[in-house]
Amino acid sequence: MKKATLRPLVCTLGGLMVMTLAACGGGDGGDPVPQNPTPPGNSTTAPGAVPTPTTPGAVPTPTHAQPANVLLKGNVVVDQAIRNAVVCLDLNSNNSCDSNEPASAATGADGAYSVSYKTSAVSSAQASSSSLIAVMVPGSATDGKTTVDAADTTVASTTRGYILKQVPGKAAQINPLTTLVATGVAAGMSEAAARSNTAVQLGIAETKIDNYQDDPAYSSAQISGSARTMAKIAAEALQAGVPLRVGDQFAALSAQPGDLANLTLNTLTNFSFRTFDRLEKPAGVAGSILRDTRSGTAFGAPLTREDLYKQAYLSPTGWIRCDASALFTSTIGAPNRSIFCGTSETVGYTVNTEIAGQTMASVVAALRADSATNTIFGTASTETLVSVLGAAVFPQGARIAERHTLNVNQAIQINNVDTDVRPEVESDLEAMIARRSVTSLILSGVGNTLTLGLGSGNLRNLRVGFTGTTSPTAGTVQYFECDLNAQLTVASNCVATQTGTYAISVVNGMRVMSFGGHAETVMNHTRGYAEVSNAPGIVSGKRVYQVRLNKPSVAFNTSVSKRLNATAWAALKAQLGL
Repeated sequence: MKKATLRPLVCTLGGLMVMTLAACGGGDGGDPVPQNPTPPGNSTTAPGAVPTPTTPGAVPTPTHAQPANVLLKGNVVVDQAIRNAVVCLDLNSNNSCDSNEPASAATGADGAYSVSYKTSAVSSAQASSSSLIAVMVPGSATDGKTTVDAADTTVASTTRGYILKQVPGKAAQINPLTTLVATGVAAGMSEAAARSNTAVQLGIAETKIDNYQDDPAYSSAQISGSARTMAKIAAEALQAGVPLRVGDQFAALSAQPGDLANLTLNTLTNFSFRTFDRLEKPAGVAGSILRDTRSGTAFGAPLTREDLYKQAYLSPTGWIRCDASALFTSTIGAPNRSIFCGTSETVGYTVNTEIAGQTMASVVAALRADSATNTIFGTASTETLVSVLGAAVFPQGARIAERHTLNVNQAIQINNVDTDVRPEVESDLEAMIARRSVTSLILSGVGNTLTLGLGSGNLRNLRVGFTGTTSPTAGTVQYFECDLNAQLTVASNCVATQTGTYAISVVNGMRVMSFGGHAETVMNHTRGYAEVSNAPGIVSGKRVYQVRLNKPSVAFNTSVSKRLNATAWAALKAQLGL
């Protein structure tokens, strides 16, 4: 393009250096966000890669007395660059690209957009108060109107339409994290506050909001708590129709009862339930503080702490029994992150469904019928519950809170501190190895083997025996697979399968044994063994416990549960007389 010969004039807005076309002394449009100087049409960027922006750019304010063209540039990203996205300046804030609003052509493989407008058509006030938005469109990946992510060009980037946006008055990268910041600004936060709260809310560096493309590539085979993962979770929430929300992370909070996490109801005198209740929190402390509250009775007698809290986690400070004293934290907003029992980290969002006016019996029956998301268990039949609940209906404010959660780390846990402990004579891993060595490759029973949980099926038990020591922290093993009875209590007819290895590592100061070389199991986790030393509420002295570790793929770390919110639970609890 031929360069203009007019005297250059630099315009400043919000502390960022930007250029307009004629208004700032040239026929060439300035880019308010520095980009790769290679034009999008002749990009040398590798397919699927995204040009890296620097500081977010401000939409320029025209200063020349004559109408001028203003050019806004950036790129659209979810996981990677988004192709076929149309970006527009949403002048009327209706989250739609109307025909009279400045818009780009559909983005190419690099996700780059370019929106221009004349200052005679868009005033400075309009420009500074309007957001650039990018429309995500479902459909066939071969349709030129369907938005497609460079991370997987064989499918649409979404199954449901939604909008990504930038903060009003800004250009640059448009992604789910900038959309979250823009949501905070729309709710009344300053941009600085919205950015700071977003970073705390998602557990990421603030600079990642504008560009997370230097994070490791997303992989469904390996969970991660990176900013790229947080962006994907925010995009999933948008796709699910969940309004994003930035919380004031450091505001004071009052105490309030939590949602019903689960209810086990065998009879009206033999039950237990669990809620996550919010505690009062002073200003200046990030996020919210929650208590895992559990209660119940066994045939009329109140259940004790030891009855209700069986899990323990290996935290950075050692083993913790996760009881009511083991408070956990959660950030505020949607999506949000939580840390349970000092170590288990999750991120998620909630889809709310109103159930006010619906009969309790019908809602409970529907919840129990969906085994994938049900949180109401126990041997009490649906018919029994229907007879007790009668025609009672849920009050105003009652909702089903469908919680979508992703574990973002592989926390080591003891599932049951009462039943997962080895005999006292196996007080450390070496003693356990010595007592569980095998010399016979085919066993009719379980012999000297240890259980590693379910094997190739729901009635198959994977077991292991030690065959040799190759170093102080490693050795060889023989695996067996056995039949299980229907109650999963007795293993028999064991047959030798693969040979493999064991390894002992130190995690948070504790020795943990893991196993390798066996066939894939049907469980969502793997099992090993670990030493526990002088852990309050767990053991005095040293013992060996069976431990669990989630498999690393996203599929095994994703869960959906349907909870009753506090209003619905209070009404149901009163009706059942619990």
